[in-house]
Amino acid sequence: AYVLVNTTVWNEYRTRLSNEAFQADYEKALLRFETTPQPTVVDVRLNVNIVPHQPMLETRGTYVLENDTGAPLREVHVRFDRDLEVCALTVQGAWAKKTYGRFNYRIFAFDTPMLPGERRTLAFTTQLTEKGFRNRGEVTGVVGNGTFVNSFEITPQIGMTRDQLLRDHAARRRNGLDYDLRPPPLGDQAARAHNYLGHVGWVTSDITVTTDADQTPIAPGYKDRDVTRGGRRTAHFVNTTPILQFFSIQSARYQAKTERYKGVDLTVYYDAQHPRNVERMLTALKAGLDYYQANFSPYQFRQVRILEFPDYARFAQSFAGTFPWSEGLGFIADYRDPEKIDLVTYIAAHELAHQWWAHQIVSADEQGATSLTETLAQYSALRVMRRMYGPDKIRKFLKFELDSYLRARGGQTIDEQPLEKVEPDQGYIHYRKGSLVMYRLAEEIGEDKVNAALRRLLAQYAFKGAPYPTSLDLVAALRAEAPADKQQLITDLFEKITLYDLQAKSATVHRRPDGRWDVTLKVTARKMYADGKGKETDAPMAEELWVGAFDAKPGAGKFSSANVLDLERRPIRTGQQTVTLVTARRPTWVGVDPYNELIDRNSDDNLTQPK
Repeated sequence: AYVLVNTTVWNEYRTRLSNEAFQADYEKALLRFETTPQPTVVDVRLNVNIVPHQPMLETRGTYVLENDTGAPLREVHVRFDRDLEVCALTVQGAWAKKTYGRFNYRIFAFDTPMLPGERRTLAFTTQLTEKGFRNRGEVTGVVGNGTFVNSFEITPQIGMTRDQLLRDHAARRRNGLDYDLRPPPLGDQAARAHNYLGHVGWVTSDITVTTDADQTPIAPGYKDRDVTRGGRRTAHFVNTTPILQFFSIQSARYQAKTERYKGVDLTVYYDAQHPRNVERMLTALKAGLDYYQANFSPYQFRQVRILEFPDYARFAQSFAGTFPWSEGLGFIADYRDPEKIDLVTYIAAHELAHQWWAHQIVSADEQGATSLTETLAQYSALRVMRRMYGPDKIRKFLKFELDSYLRARGGQTIDEQPLEKVEPDQGYIHYRKGSLVMYRLAEEIGEDKVNAALRRLLAQYAFKGAPYPTSLDLVAALRAEAPADKQQLITDLFEKITLYDLQAKSATVHRRPDGRWDVTLKVTARKMYADGKGKETDAPMAEELWVGAFDAKPGAGKFSSANVLDLERRPIRTGQQTVTLVTARRPTWVGVDPYNELIDRNSDDNLTQPK
């Protein structure tokens, strides 16, 4: 009886199939509103009251809406998260025309049309809470120690998006939906009216957060007031610089380590039991700030804050000047073993890079969108890692990305897309393949030219609204910097699905009379173009690749530049060929593309031990 009351009376009993049905019905009822013109939020004012141990989070707020569509608006569509209780909602000069109660979606009609450039106010009160326990899908964002919610979970969103739609093809078929739901195609001009987060624009913010007295409240912006009274602590945060209307609120019993670095306050908020990687995080932030500001543009804030949250989920996420990061992914992980990839540094550098790639420039809602955010954040992090660890240690990171990409592409149920047309659910492309593509491009045309192209994008689109940039803009900027003989490389990397099959067949070494060593390496090479379903077609190959000889295996153990006996760029063509090198010491490993810069279907055979 106790379980029954909790899971079916106090809470809605949900199953996988019932959740699928909800999502299907949501799409059938609301997807038709996806292209309905909507105003944009330009100012956010919130008062957030957190009762961690209840758990309960109440939000009172106002939005300033602006009609930036260029035409009069007769309606505004307001949606909320499925589990968020809407206690009050009003729109200035509008009345409730239609409510889809099951889907927490409302349509308001204006008494008089909202003219271009006109502003109106939306006011609301919401409550996120949980009574007892559910059979599944518990509220883990508000907890006794470690509350972390994002603004989409506690505040209204404007307009219809595809966030809550079914993605799985089999589930879509079961529920009578089109098998293939794809984003707008690359080049769709209408899709440039919105970014890939939806009807989300650049806003100023004024946020007050109240929590228990022994916890630290955090919100975007600069804190100008912090008062504790009657067992409750209230802090006020203001941001006058533009931020995306997608941010986070945190509250926990934190320890804090702060360092001021070149005018920026770097702070890690962490559980007192989890100090292990705090210094590593701070070091990564310093390295990232140095690289990104020197090569991209100035950092837009005076602070960077990393905040630990409980391991109910395992990810890190970048918001304006704030990076929530789960304890299991970064705070309790042990990366002291040099054989392990230093994911703490890598993640810190990646999330900081998002302050440029998403929080300065945000891409249009069409194919290729995440190549401007996730791919560029991956590239940025790899450059930081290369600076910190040196080019001879980067193989470990590149091989991790390569193997992850190759494993994932074999199990996909939708067509693989070239990087230029990557779709939101294809993380194996925009993360894994994107790292390899951008790293190789920088090695071949020069890091300075790639960064010049990225500076060009920032100068044109940073902190601006529609029309938002696309991957076509990225590729065009890269082409403008690349020499003529590298234009085909850009085509192969961004516009095609290009695979290689390189193999170090055998190697021999012979001592010369002068004491040096002649190294003879036999290499076979093949280049292929694949279509979205994996069908491969041979392509002629004639490219300059790295060929090297080493006295330790690249990427293993403490391998460093001291182990590199010779490393040269040599022309490699389709078929079998012989490459010769001369080294001062006898090599124990010889190979082609030894640092795994290419997308090679089996990179393990790129190295061989000579006889």
